This record gives sequence, structure tokens and C-alpha cells, in this order.
Amino acid sequence: MIILEAFKDLTLMKNILHRELPQSINVLGGLHHILRNNVFQLKMCVDSWPTFSTAICYHQNQIGSSFVELPSKYSIFSKNQDTLRSLLSDDKLVKWKNGIEFGVSNHHSEIVREIASLRGLHVEEDGGYHSYINYSPEKLDMPEKTSTLATSTLNESHAELVVQQLPYGGSEEINRVKAYIQHLPNCCVVDEKGHPVSWLLTDELNEMRMAYTQPKYRRKGHFRDMMHTLIRQRISEGLPVYCHMHKDNAAAIGFANKAGFTRGEETTFMFLSASEK
Repeated sequence: MIILEAFKDLTLMKNILHRELPQSINVLGGLHHILRNNVFQLKMCVDSWPTFSTAICYHQNQIGSSFVELPSKYSIFSKNQDTLRSLLSDDKLVKWKNGIEFGVSNHHSEIVREIASLRGLHVEEDGGYHSYINYSPEKLDMPEKTSTLATSTLNESHAELVVQQLPYGGSEEINRVKAYIQHLPNCCVVDEKGHPVSWLLTDELNEMRMAYTQPKYRRKGHFRDMMHTLIRQRISEGLPVYCHMHKDNAAAIGFANKAGFTRGEETTFMFLSASEK
């Protein structure tokens, strides 16, 4: 297990991961965060260096300048299941316990289940997602917004509102969303009273995510306007432009296709909890 820390190594790693797209997108997004301000204290682990077959971008618990406690999170890119299994079995890298989150390609998910079972942990899975990447966002036609409602940004008081619309929740997710809102770019549309009716966040892997629009305000271009706002910001900062969309979200997938996004591989998000006795 090798933790990359030197700027020259991380820069070389970025170039390598670019060549491994789309499979490497989550780990590449995390690496961009490391190379910037690394507010979320991410680390990059590889099985060997300067050549490697598995890379894991992760953080463990303590996050951000406010030192909020968040569950550990691991994003995986691997071309070799043996090296992946070896790294995940290393207790110095993964402290297998309740609350850990993994983002992993479907064909690697069985390894996580296998090790979790050996450690007496249950795995809850949120599957059916594909990555969508825009490889040339600067070519995207992004007209000025057409909505009559104002565009703004979320503040920490809106965290519970965001979590209410997630397929998973709890106090850990409220803390996570608060950290995203406090430290990372987001965008929202507000009604005449200043209440958010549509929003889009970004995370520590530089992914655009947690999009939601209240039913009354759908099909009015709010999602498109928010996406364009965040895409412009990402272009200006040289960040990857990507997200994950569920296979059943036809409206969002339709927008992504029109906006020049390319579908990548299927991803499963896995959450560990204590096994029931």
C-alpha cells in the first residue's frame, strides 16, 4: 500500500487517470480535489508506483475546517481484482465498520460484499447508476437562463431539505450535506419568498449530484440552468464535468444526451451497517 503525497506524483497520477476514463472518473475527480485545497482531506492510495493496477481515493471520518465527523468514503478504480482485494483487506487502509460508503464499478462490487461479510457487516446497495461525462464542456451551447425565478446558493439551514429527497438519510447525511454546502459549489433556484425549489450540489469527488426539483417547478428549465451555472464554474477551474444518473431517470438522461454527456460504466454505491443478529 502506497499513499501518494508528492505533487509530481499526484500530477502524474492525474495524467494516467485521464487516459483511463471513463472507468477512473470518480478517483480522478477526487484527485482534482486533492490538488486544489483538499478541504475534505482526501488521500490517494495505490498498490504500487509508478505503475499501478488499483487506485483508491478515500477519506476517513474527520473532514473540513469545522472538523465535522463524517463516515469514511472510498472510491475505487481497479484493473486487477487481486490487488483490489489485497488493498481492501488492509486494515491500515479500510477500517471496516458501520457507516462506511463505497463507490465501485459493478464488476468489483462482489469483492466489497465478500470482505464485508467476513467482517460481520451488512451491505446496503444503491445500484442502477451510470456515470455521464462531458469530455468537451467548453463546446456546449449554454444560453443565458430563461427562468423568471432567481438563481442562488444553498446555505447550511437547507441541509435537511436536501436530505429529505435522498434515497438514504440520517444524521450522517445531514452532516455530509452541510459540509458540501459549506465548502463546495452548489446552485439552487428560489421562489418569490426566497425558498429553494430546485437545487444541485457538488461533492468531494467533484461530481455534480443530489439534484432535485419540486414537482410544481419541473419542466421549466431550472435543472438545465443550474447545470449550466456549475459547468461554467468547472470549466473556469479546469475540473471534470460529470455526474451519475439512475437508469430510470429518463428526463435527466435526456438532458445529458442533448448536452453532450457520454454514458460510462455502471456504478453501485454500497453502505455498510452492522449485521442483524
